[in-house]
Amino acid sequence: MRLSPQHLYPIMALAALAAGSIWLERISTDPNASPEPKAMLGPDVIVEHMALTRFDLTGTPQYYIDSQQMRHLPAQAQSELIEPIVRYERDGMHLRLTADHGITRDDGERVDLKGQVRAQRTLPDKPESTFASDTLVLWPNTEQAKSIDPVVLTQDGAIVHSKGMTADNLFGEITLTGGVVANLPIKRKQP
Repeated sequence: MRLSPQHLYPIMALAALAAGSIWLERISTDPNASPEPKAMLGPDVIVEHMALTRFDLTGTPQYYIDSQQMRHLPAQAQSELIEPIVRYERDGMHLRLTADHGITRDDGERVDLKGQVRAQRTLPDKPESTFASDTLVLWPNTEQAKSIDPVVLTQDGAIVHSKGMTADNLFGEITLTGGVVANLPIKRKQP
């Protein structure tokens, strides 16, 4: 079979149309945009001076989280907190945790605090107790915490150092792990 010019015109028209489509796509595409959509790496929401209150099933505030800034990162399914403060207040008990930074994970079920993590806890008719460490993992709903970094606990003149700690605020239990050194002052009764 011999090709005549009549057969070549449709092929040339299709080739010109394809070349024109490729050229049109290239000139209309932003050169700074990536050719394939990728998950957003940066924050999709930034909140300045965030204040969150979590309520229990009875409508009573369970805990509060305040932060100078919150940045939600959808690609990592987490939020970054700048200078977070976590507070619990009930039945005369006051617990206040602060840190330089925090990361919320698992839809807020876990908060990783890091950088000068400090806590003050007061109970009725008891001296204030404090906590200091570089990191603390907090599960705010269950009021449990864990640190694998060195911790310092103080209360009424007593100072305790440890290589790590787990705590349960609901039951008032603290378990120190490894290298515990305590300085417990003797309190003498005056005659």
